[in-house]
Amino acid sequence: MPQQPTRIILVILAALLGFITYVWLSNGTEAPKMRGGNNEITVKTAIIASADLKREVKTLGTALAYDSAKIVTATSDYLTLLHINEGQPVKKGQLLAQLNDTEEKARVNELKALLNEQKRQLARLKNLTRTQASAISLLDEQQAKVNATQAQLEAVLARLSEMQIKAPFDGVLGLRQVSEGAFISTGTVLTTLDDISVIRVEFNVSEHYIADLKVDMPLAITNVAYGQTKFVGKIKAMDPRLDPVTRSIKVHGTVDNSDLRLRPGMLLNVTVELANTQVLQVPENAIVPLQNRQYVFVVGKDDSVKQVEITLGQRVPGSIEVLSGLAEGDEVIVEGTQKLRTGMIITRVGQ
Repeated sequence: MPQQPTRIILVILAALLGFITYVWLSNGTEAPKMRGGNNEITVKTAIIASADLKREVKTLGTALAYDSAKIVTATSDYLTLLHINEGQPVKKGQLLAQLNDTEEKARVNELKALLNEQKRQLARLKNLTRTQASAISLLDEQQAKVNATQAQLEAVLARLSEMQIKAPFDGVLGLRQVSEGAFISTGTVLTTLDDISVIRVEFNVSEHYIADLKVDMPLAITNVAYGQTKFVGKIKAMDPRLDPVTRSIKVHGTVDNSDLRLRPGMLLNVTVELANTQVLQVPENAIVPLQNRQYVFVVGKDDSVKQVEITLGQRVPGSIEVLSGLAEGDEVIVEGTQKLRTGMIITRVGQ
């Protein structure tokens, strides 16, 4: 054979050998071995077992005060007294502000004196009716005067009570909006009052989970201000209507806030625990997706593998719930699946 063709053949063989070596090194595995006519390959496996699975819904929510009100005036006059200590707690019925009530008090005293006189006259006419029939008409007239004066007195007393602004419930005062001595018009906002000893949490949940939601289900709340600190609460109420645009339901929960760390308006990370059950779980890296189906390779008694279709449920970090296709104790391939075919023989390097 001529020398030139021999060199060409040697170059071709060397190139082919280099290509085979490159492919083998790229796969990062040993070349397939032969045993009994079947391919043998090195893999890692895992045993399918049951584990706790928490079915959860994660969403964003907003913190709201359990009770909230704007403290406003119901009448107009000068502000003579102001007891609004910003950010301080107050009790229900505590005096917050006083308007000038001099005129109302004088009018009350006047009407009380007039009412007493009219009642005295009424009592005298009642005695006369026992002996004089003509006094009956006078008695009715006097009774009408008493009733009219009594009504006027009640109206002035109601106006007098409006001159005092009191806390409608226990809570924490907000920033004051007025100063003592100012003339206050009807409807002027003096401050705000919030009961934040308990925080209401408002959030939306997709209609997909409506069948699982129930009152008193546990909530776990976190906020960026407190890192991973969890605040525990429960579902308090659910809106009977769904939002027709987002197809979600509005839910209100409550969280104890006796330490007053949570504030109205905060953005909250809300986790609703729907269920906590024992389910079969498969490692996430054992899943072999093919089109819209999911498969795993199951190891048989003779160390041969079989590709099995499975149905998946909820995902958790590192694992996925298996609804069908596997049984507890099954051995599946978790590393090396890309080289496997049904019928291949495997060699385990770890579990």
